[in-house]
Amino acid sequence: MDKEEKIIEAARTTNFPEPEEPPRFIIDNDDKAEWALRKIKEAEEEHARLMALIDKEQQSLDERKATFDRALERDTGYLTAALNDYMRTVRCRETKTQQSYQLLSGKLVRRMPSVDYEVDGESLAKWLNENGREDLVKVTIAPRWGDLKKLLTGDTESGAVTIASTGEMVEGVKAVASPEKFSIKFN
Repeated sequence: MDKEEKIIEAARTTNFPEPEEPPRFIIDNDDKAEWALRKIKEAEEEHARLMALIDKEQQSLDERKATFDRALERDTGYLTAALNDYMRTVRCRETKTQQSYQLLSGKLVRRMPSVDYEVDGESLAKWLNENGREDLVKVTIAPRWGDLKKLLTGDTESGAVTIASTGEMVEGVKAVASPEKFSIKFN
């Protein structure tokens, strides 16, 4: 065993005392509870103050961004329009959906007009059903969970869920314990 291995072995076999943890603060009376509430309220107020600063800064950044966007439009708008006009004077490569003209520093592209659709799904589905095109309607079946939940009882240990009035086992639902929740409401 060389010197380094001896040092490592000695460190491994030496019983060093565990560092002591500082005593935990325990709330065991109303005065300490009031102090804790004040501390939490101060922290929440500080958080709200900082969030207001962030919101104000965000507003300032949004205004600066808008200024930069306007400057970009001012500085490039005329040149972009001039390139668009120039593209009308040269022979472009054409496809069904666009025209393009290649230059050394980039490509000029003009997309051809196309049809976009704004769909009212409910009206369209009704029209399709009325006109014999049910094959183009997607039907979604979903449980009415709010109504069903009122009828259920569950065992969090086994996860079993039954209809309370009949004892019938319900498939597709598992009972799980939700954690205890603690909250503070300030006056």
